[in-house]
Amino acid sequence: MDSGTRTGNPGLTVAGTMARYGGHVLRERLTPRPATTPADIPVRPSEVTGEWLTSVLCTAHPDAAVESYELHDVSSGTSTRWRATVTYNRAGQEAGLPTALFAKTTLGWTQRLLLGMADVLTGEPGFYRHLRPHLEIEAPQGYHGAADAGSGRSIALMEDIVATRQVTFCTPQTPISRADMEDLLASMATWHGRYWADPELDRHAFLHKTPQTFVGNLARFAQLRKRGRVGVLRARTVIPDRVVPLYDDLYQALWRSLELAAEGPLTLLHGDSHISNAYRTGAGRMGFGDWQVVMRGNWAYDVAYTIATGLTVDDRRDWERDLLGFYLGRLAEAGGSAPDFDDAWLAYRQQMLWPYFGWLLSTGRSAIQPRFQSDSTNFGMLERTSNALLDLDTLGAVRRPTRTGA
Repeated sequence: MDSGTRTGNPGLTVAGTMARYGGHVLRERLTPRPATTPADIPVRPSEVTGEWLTSVLCTAHPDAAVESYELHDVSSGTSTRWRATVTYNRAGQEAGLPTALFAKTTLGWTQRLLLGMADVLTGEPGFYRHLRPHLEIEAPQGYHGAADAGSGRSIALMEDIVATRQVTFCTPQTPISRADMEDLLASMATWHGRYWADPELDRHAFLHKTPQTFVGNLARFAQLRKRGRVGVLRARTVIPDRVVPLYDDLYQALWRSLELAAEGPLTLLHGDSHISNAYRTGAGRMGFGDWQVVMRGNWAYDVAYTIATGLTVDDRRDWERDLLGFYLGRLAEAGGSAPDFDDAWLAYRQQMLWPYFGWLLSTGRSAIQPRFQSDSTNFGMLERTSNALLDLDTLGAVRRPTRTGA
């Protein structure tokens, strides 16, 4: 079942989107326009003005204004990233307005095509604008977000947590203790509980997608089945021998797993909660960044992805039952209707397929597809996720009828 929210001929859809975004990118290069109002969406540092910064940072303080700023390019990948250091007039200083900012934008044509076709262009701007202010979790504060689906321009302006919290981001090589994982799961339980079956999930278009529709789009336009096979060949040395010949069965089971991930009670999902999107602050707290793929769905989708990618194979085997019990307790405290442990354990086991196939896609990318992660990250993730689905008999769990209340 390779289906998502998009219909029709995928080749024609891609061609039309490519042409539309390409035309906008070309016009923007030929006739650049500075940003001056909140309705403008600067995608390169040269488009930023003090007037625009004042308009998006000082709205709650009419007497405040940005007096000066410095911009620094950081990197360009799936998004273009830059930092800003801002100084304010006295009113802005007294209001404690943010001075260390981090921006993620869609400057390039390939960035717009990737995020637009994956239906995540509006995710991070929407999260920081509408949801982050209501969550007491370890995550960057958001200051402004905007996106235009027609042109593919987008910006998420947030706290520069490297400067403000001395953050280091994690990889599969980062040692993660049981306490670290509990910290991540406690935050996850907080946002899951806060938005558990909440009508807010229906109010925002960027939250209408589910794991099923999101992966369905990727399968169609990124050739998941084909690129996944290539990923198996490239990562063969880290995938257990018993997993390799199960490719077709696992791929078929993936779609049933994603159907289950789209069933209620629905809550807010991070949507991409692997360990390389987690960080450790200078004070030792663990948190999540990169909220681009935010969606709604079943809690187990997030939890399984974090535990499977965040822990070594041996640590996961030793701790996962206790960690699941810990999460369920925190979920109940946060307002979610926590399932009983047996139902939760089945749901957890059923959600180990996308963690595997997602990293097969990253590893098996074609020459024209973006390089999302390094080989060490790809292989580290695949070693963990392939062992998890084998240890937990995910194939059998997906084929088993789901218990009432799971």
